[in-house]
Amino acid sequence: MFRWWPAIRIAVFGLVLAAHSTAALAADPLVLFLLRMIRDQVISSAIQSGVEAAQKPEKPQVAAAPRPGPQAPTEGQWLKGLIDDSFVHLGPQQRDELYASLMKMLGDPKNEPIRAEIISEFTRQAIAMRDAHRQLSRLSESDMKVIAAEARVEFERLTPDQRQQLMQALQYGVPGMPRALHDLMLAEFNSVPASP
Repeated sequence: MFRWWPAIRIAVFGLVLAAHSTAALAADPLVLFLLRMIRDQVISSAIQSGVEAAQKPEKPQVAAAPRPGPQAPTEGQWLKGLIDDSFVHLGPQQRDELYASLMKMLGDPKNEPIRAEIISEFTRQAIAMRDAHRQLSRLSESDMKVIAAEARVEFERLTPDQRQQLMQALQYGVPGMPRALHDLMLAEFNSVPASP
Protein backbone atom coordinates (compact mmCIF):
# COMPACT_ATOMS: atom_id res chain seq x y z
CA MET A 1 0.00 0.00 0.00
CA PHE A 2 1.12 3.54 -0.52
CA ARG A 3 1.39 6.68 1.52
CA TRP A 4 -1.97 8.13 0.48
CA TRP A 5 -3.96 5.05 1.50
CA PRO A 6 -5.78 6.77 4.41
CA ALA A 7 -6.75 9.67 2.16
CA ILE A 8 -8.05 7.40 -0.55
CA ARG A 9 -10.00 5.22 1.88
CA ILE A 10 -12.14 8.15 2.94
CA ALA A 11 -12.86 9.36 -0.58
CA VAL A 12 -16.28 7.84 -0.22
CA PHE A 13 -17.09 10.07 2.71
CA GLY A 14 -16.56 13.14 0.57
CA LEU A 15 -19.18 12.08 -1.92
CA VAL A 16 -21.74 12.12 0.84
CA LEU A 17 -20.44 15.19 2.61
CA ALA A 18 -20.57 17.46 -0.44
CA ALA A 19 -24.14 18.42 0.28
CA HIS A 20 -23.30 19.47 3.83
CA SER A 21 -20.75 22.28 3.96
CA THR A 22 -19.88 21.87 7.65
CA ALA A 23 -19.28 18.17 7.18
CA ALA A 24 -17.29 18.84 4.02
CA LEU A 25 -14.85 20.98 5.98
CA ALA A 26 -13.83 17.92 7.99
CA ALA A 27 -13.41 15.70 4.92
CA ASP A 28 -10.13 14.67 3.36
CA PRO A 29 -8.87 16.68 0.35
CA LEU A 30 -9.16 13.69 -1.99
CA VAL A 31 -12.76 13.16 -0.95
CA LEU A 32 -13.50 16.81 -1.56
CA PHE A 33 -11.77 16.54 -4.91
CA LEU A 34 -14.06 13.67 -5.96
CA LEU A 35 -17.12 15.58 -4.86
CA ARG A 36 -16.01 18.72 -6.65
CA MET A 37 -15.38 16.72 -9.80
CA ILE A 38 -18.95 15.42 -9.78
CA ARG A 39 -20.40 18.86 -9.02
CA ASP A 40 -18.17 20.59 -11.58
CA GLN A 41 -19.12 18.07 -14.26
CA VAL A 42 -22.80 18.85 -13.86
CA ILE A 43 -22.19 22.61 -13.87
CA SER A 44 -19.66 22.45 -16.70
CA SER A 45 -21.98 20.44 -18.91
CA ALA A 46 -24.74 23.01 -18.53
CA ILE A 47 -22.34 25.88 -19.24
CA GLN A 48 -20.81 24.11 -22.20
CA SER A 49 -24.23 23.43 -23.73
CA GLY A 50 -25.12 27.10 -23.48
CA VAL A 51 -21.80 28.25 -24.91
CA GLU A 52 -21.94 25.81 -27.80
CA ALA A 53 -25.44 26.93 -28.68
CA ALA A 54 -24.37 30.58 -28.71
CA GLN A 55 -21.11 30.14 -30.58
CA LYS A 56 -20.71 30.76 -34.25
CA PRO A 57 -18.23 28.82 -36.38
CA GLU A 58 -14.79 30.35 -36.16
CA LYS A 59 -12.60 31.21 -39.10
CA PRO A 60 -9.61 28.92 -39.54
CA GLN A 61 -6.57 30.43 -37.90
CA VAL A 62 -3.42 31.07 -39.83
CA ALA A 63 -0.37 29.33 -38.43
CA ALA A 64 2.10 31.71 -36.86
CA ALA A 65 5.66 31.83 -38.08
CA PRO A 66 8.02 29.80 -35.90
CA ARG A 67 9.99 31.76 -33.33
CA PRO A 68 13.74 31.63 -33.32
CA GLY A 69 14.94 29.62 -30.32
CA PRO A 70 13.11 28.81 -27.13
CA GLN A 71 11.85 31.68 -25.05
CA ALA A 72 11.05 31.75 -21.38
CA PRO A 73 7.30 31.46 -20.86
CA THR A 74 5.42 34.56 -19.88
CA GLU A 75 3.29 34.55 -16.74
CA GLY A 76 0.21 33.98 -18.90
CA GLN A 77 1.81 31.06 -20.71
CA TRP A 78 2.93 29.55 -17.43
CA LEU A 79 -0.57 29.85 -15.94
CA LYS A 80 -2.12 28.37 -19.09
CA GLY A 81 0.26 25.40 -18.86
CA LEU A 82 -0.55 24.97 -15.17
CA ILE A 83 -4.28 24.94 -15.96
CA ASP A 84 -3.84 22.44 -18.80
CA ASP A 85 -1.73 20.13 -16.60
CA SER A 86 -3.83 20.39 -13.46
CA PHE A 87 -7.45 20.53 -14.61
CA VAL A 88 -7.45 17.52 -16.92
CA HIS A 89 -11.04 16.71 -15.94
CA LEU A 90 -12.17 19.86 -17.79
CA GLY A 91 -12.49 20.01 -21.54
CA PRO A 92 -10.24 22.30 -23.61
CA GLN A 93 -12.94 24.97 -23.90
CA GLN A 94 -13.58 24.91 -20.16
CA ARG A 95 -9.85 25.24 -19.44
CA ASP A 96 -9.73 28.21 -21.82
CA GLU A 97 -12.64 29.79 -19.95
CA LEU A 98 -10.88 29.21 -16.62
CA TYR A 99 -7.72 30.82 -17.99
CA ALA A 100 -9.66 33.81 -19.36
CA SER A 101 -11.43 34.26 -16.04
CA LEU A 102 -8.17 34.09 -14.10
CA MET A 103 -6.46 36.58 -16.42
CA LYS A 104 -9.42 38.94 -16.12
CA MET A 105 -9.19 38.74 -12.34
CA LEU A 106 -5.43 39.34 -12.41
CA GLY A 107 -5.84 42.26 -14.80
CA ASP A 108 -8.42 44.01 -12.63
CA PRO A 109 -6.81 47.11 -11.03
CA LYS A 110 -8.75 46.46 -7.81
CA ASN A 111 -6.87 43.18 -7.42
CA GLU A 112 -3.41 44.66 -7.97
CA PRO A 113 -2.55 44.75 -4.23
CA ILE A 114 -3.39 41.05 -3.83
CA ARG A 115 -2.28 39.84 -7.26
CA ALA A 116 0.62 37.79 -5.88
CA GLU A 117 -1.66 36.10 -3.34
CA ILE A 118 -4.20 35.27 -6.06
CA ILE A 119 -1.50 33.63 -8.17
CA SER A 120 -0.06 31.82 -5.15
CA GLU A 121 -3.42 30.45 -4.00
CA PHE A 122 -4.44 29.47 -7.54
CA THR A 123 -1.11 27.68 -8.00
CA ARG A 124 -1.56 25.84 -4.70
CA GLN A 125 -5.08 24.71 -5.67
CA ALA A 126 -3.99 23.69 -9.17
CA ILE A 127 -1.10 21.61 -7.86
CA ALA A 128 -3.42 19.94 -5.32
CA MET A 129 -5.84 19.13 -8.15
CA ARG A 130 -3.01 17.71 -10.29
CA ASP A 131 -1.75 15.58 -7.39
CA ALA A 132 -5.25 14.26 -6.73
CA HIS A 133 -5.59 13.25 -10.39
CA ARG A 134 -2.28 11.42 -10.17
CA GLN A 135 -3.35 9.60 -7.00
CA LEU A 136 -6.60 8.55 -8.63
CA SER A 137 -4.75 7.20 -11.65
CA ARG A 138 -2.55 5.05 -9.37
CA LEU A 139 -5.36 3.31 -7.49
CA SER A 140 -5.26 -0.47 -7.57
CA GLU A 141 -8.41 -2.50 -8.14
CA SER A 142 -8.54 -3.45 -4.47
CA ASP A 143 -8.19 0.22 -3.46
CA MET A 144 -11.09 1.09 -5.73
CA LYS A 145 -13.23 -1.66 -4.21
CA VAL A 146 -12.55 -0.35 -0.71
CA ILE A 147 -13.42 3.20 -1.76
CA ALA A 148 -16.62 2.03 -3.47
CA ALA A 149 -17.66 0.01 -0.40
CA GLU A 150 -17.05 2.99 1.89
CA ALA A 151 -18.93 5.22 -0.54
CA ARG A 152 -21.91 2.89 -0.28
CA VAL A 153 -21.96 3.23 3.51
CA GLU A 154 -22.01 7.01 3.20
CA PHE A 155 -24.55 6.86 0.36
CA GLU A 156 -26.93 4.92 2.61
CA ARG A 157 -26.90 7.82 5.08
CA LEU A 158 -28.11 10.34 2.50
CA THR A 159 -31.68 11.51 2.14
CA PRO A 160 -33.57 10.23 -0.92
CA ASP A 161 -33.18 13.62 -2.65
CA GLN A 162 -29.45 13.69 -2.00
CA ARG A 163 -29.14 10.12 -3.26
CA GLN A 164 -30.97 11.00 -6.45
CA GLN A 165 -28.77 14.03 -7.09
CA LEU A 166 -25.59 12.04 -6.50
CA MET A 167 -26.78 9.18 -8.72
CA GLN A 168 -27.64 11.57 -11.55
CA ALA A 169 -24.23 13.20 -11.35
CA LEU A 170 -22.44 9.85 -11.20
CA GLN A 171 -24.49 8.38 -14.06
CA TYR A 172 -23.66 11.42 -16.18
CA GLY A 173 -19.97 10.65 -15.71
CA VAL A 174 -17.11 12.28 -13.89
CA PRO A 175 -14.13 13.19 -16.08
CA GLY A 176 -10.88 12.38 -14.36
CA MET A 177 -12.33 9.58 -12.24
CA PRO A 178 -11.02 6.18 -13.32
CA ARG A 179 -13.73 4.29 -15.19
CA ALA A 180 -13.32 1.22 -12.99
CA LEU A 181 -13.89 3.29 -9.82
CA HIS A 182 -16.88 4.97 -11.45
CA ASP A 183 -18.43 1.60 -12.35
CA LEU A 184 -17.77 0.13 -8.89
CA MET A 185 -19.34 3.12 -7.14
CA LEU A 186 -22.35 3.07 -9.45
CA ALA A 187 -22.85 -0.65 -8.79
CA GLU A 188 -22.57 -0.13 -5.02
CA PHE A 189 -25.03 2.77 -5.06
CA ASN A 190 -27.50 0.83 -7.21
CA SER A 191 -27.42 -2.03 -4.70
CA VAL A 192 -28.62 0.21 -1.85
CA PRO A 193 -32.32 -0.44 -1.13
CA ALA A 194 -34.65 2.54 -1.40
CA SER A 195 -35.32 4.42 1.82
CA PRO A 196 -38.62 3.62 3.56
